[in-house]
Amino acid sequence: MAQFTREFESLFNAGDAAGMASFYAEDAKLLAENAELIRGRDAIEAFWRSAIDRARAADAVRTINLDEVTNSGDLGYALGTVVVRIPGRGELTTKYATIWQRDADGQWRLAVDSSSPNPVAGAS
Repeated sequence: MAQFTREFESLFNAGDAAGMASFYAEDAKLLAENAELIRGRDAIEAFWRSAIDRARAADAVRTINLDEVTNSGDLGYALGTVVVRIPGRGELTTKYATIWQRDADGQWRLAVDSSSPNPVAGAS
């Protein structure tokens, strides 16, 4: 899972939304802040392409921190945080939970990807 985390982070920073989407199951779901439920690998790829474009426009750097991984049989989950550093604007931290499933081909793929921003420090 640590290797996936570094590869996923590298794909984002390289602007490779298709590469990122390849880690998702065909029928995966992504839950993101201020967005409707995103269903399916193609829609998830479009989501990541848009996120990459926004990050590049802001010169943002994104780092994924893996905190916990658990699996049993063909299901597992991972918990962690994503820190986005934006020059001149500080950083934003988002917590995430992903549910992984082992597909028929034996590969682990993201089935559900859910994230939620942490409160901004000092906000009331």
